[in-house]
Amino acid sequence: MHVISLQSRVRRGYVGNSIAEPVFSWYGATAHPVDTVIYDHHPGHGPVTPDVTGLEKLKTLLDQALGKCDGPACLLTGYLANADQGRCLLAFAEQARDSGKLAGWYLDPVFGDDAEGVYVDPAIVGFFCETALPAANCVLPNRFELSKLAGVDVPDVESAVAAARALIARGPEMVLATSVPAPGGRLANVLVTEAESRAAFVEQRPLRAKGTGDMLSAAFVGAMTAGVVPSDALQLAVDLVSETASDASVRDLRELDPIKSLNKLGFVSAGLRNSTYIAQLERNPTK
Repeated sequence: MHVISLQSRVRRGYVGNSIAEPVFSWYGATAHPVDTVIYDHHPGHGPVTPDVTGLEKLKTLLDQALGKCDGPACLLTGYLANADQGRCLLAFAEQARDSGKLAGWYLDPVFGDDAEGVYVDPAIVGFFCETALPAANCVLPNRFELSKLAGVDVPDVESAVAAARALIARGPEMVLATSVPAPGGRLANVLVTEAESRAAFVEQRPLRAKGTGDMLSAAFVGAMTAGVVPSDALQLAVDLVSETASDASVRDLRELDPIKSLNKLGFVSAGLRNSTYIAQLERNPTK
């Protein structure tokens, strides 16, 4: 399966497309990365000078990426440098869908987190909320982004499910909400459809490195392109990110070391690992 990945890139570290590419390769997917902006390093590590991709070049790169796909492609979108890039993205997604070449749009609405609040132009938040969200098949927000998109507080798993359902009512078929507070000092990654919801719980760890959210989005999409059912794709993705985050926490790394984790775990399409606790939260018997 082909994946067109529209995200940021860093020259040093593993964020955006820099982490998505090795993860997609791990799953056997053919990645076609398109960079919205290139940074020397993650902005959270200090001042950076962005090299923003212009709109004409962005459109050309997207069209070229789609042209390299010999069949339908999934689209994963993350960080945007400006709202104009979002409008370019939407036009591309609509064209690809109309031509039958878009297998699904996975929208990671990268605009903020609990530590920093909103860290992009508010116009980008508006694009994600008002324009992109209804057009996407799956949305992958963190807890902070889910709260902003749904317009409600999200303090726990139950409220995350309710907020995700509110988003689904606006268009997407599925929501994967990450970093949701859970009892016992854990974090939940909550997968919600109209019919059911599941959560994968991990322990909170002190972490200097950035990129776990980008890694989880790529891992989930990679598993889905490999034909894994969503609940097992959730498990595989969280297992990989948990292993990588644990390693970075123990070694107090400034940057993630995904290659070490990918080599350690290996991809197994059957006999899924059970290190992550997956709980079925609810099922609607009428669905």
